[in-house]
Amino acid sequence: MNDIPNLSESELKHKINFLRQQIDSKDREIRSLFKEMSLHNKGINELRDNRDDLNKSVKELRATASDYRNKRDEVNKKIAELKQQRNEMLSHQSTYTDKIGEMKKTRDDLNKIARGRIEFLNKTYEDQLDKFSNIDIPLEYEQSLFENLHELSGRLEAIHKANIIHNEIGDVYGKVSEFKHDLDTISALIRDLASESQENHLKMLEIYKEVDDTKKESDDYHQRLVEIYKITRPIKDKIDVLKKSLSAIREELDSYLEHMSEIQLDKDKTKEDTKRIAAKEKFDKSGRMSLEDLRLLIENDEIKFEKES
Repeated sequence: MNDIPNLSESELKHKINFLRQQIDSKDREIRSLFKEMSLHNKGINELRDNRDDLNKSVKELRATASDYRNKRDEVNKKIAELKQQRNEMLSHQSTYTDKIGEMKKTRDDLNKIARGRIEFLNKTYEDQLDKFSNIDIPLEYEQSLFENLHELSGRLEAIHKANIIHNEIGDVYGKVSEFKHDLDTISALIRDLASESQENHLKMLEIYKEVDDTKKESDDYHQRLVEIYKITRPIKDKIDVLKKSLSAIREELDSYLEHMSEIQLDKDKTKEDTKRIAAKEKFDKSGRMSLEDLRLLIENDEIKFEKES
């Protein structure tokens, strides 16, 4: 038991009443503070639930937006690969295009040497050769004809080479056409993928805007909660201080009540002893006693009954 001052019974009763009054006062104050907190906290659970629900929605929306962003990035990766492939094909196509230009120049140079179509040159060469071989002509004319045949032979060789190159140009054009077809296919695929990427990007932006709006609404609820907490926290702190003080007062009261109980027990014992002595004296003088006197004497072994043998 805590040490308590040496008080008279009257002072002790006064102290006990004072402590009980303090307990009642602090109890009333705590109840009043709880009532005040309850008024401020009205609707706080709804605010908290709304905030938490919105934060959950924000989390789900961000996950969805992330999915669209990943889809967009994956499509962009495919586009980059296709563009690289297209660039390589364009490089090859450029090589063939340059080759065509070179072959055309060579062909045109040969055509300039040939100065005529192959049918015309063949007919002219055959006519000149027939004259040179079968007709008796003067020597001077024969020499001139021989020189013409030599020139025609060179022109025929040039036109043959030009025709071969011309055919090769056609083959190269065929390869270029294949490249163009493949390039058109890749370009169309890139356009389709770019449209898909843009669609995913816009969807992502749309969801992120919804995230911002939802987050703002959630922050509004949270700010309202913070404002309530700013008001109720000091009240709660007061309640905690009062509860701690109340606990100390009750502990002190218990000590005084225990001390008062001990005093009362001593008083009761003294009173009991007085009654017992009076009852014994009465019995010794008159041999008479009341039931209460008998109880007191028996409980204190003042009277003993012998057992019959």
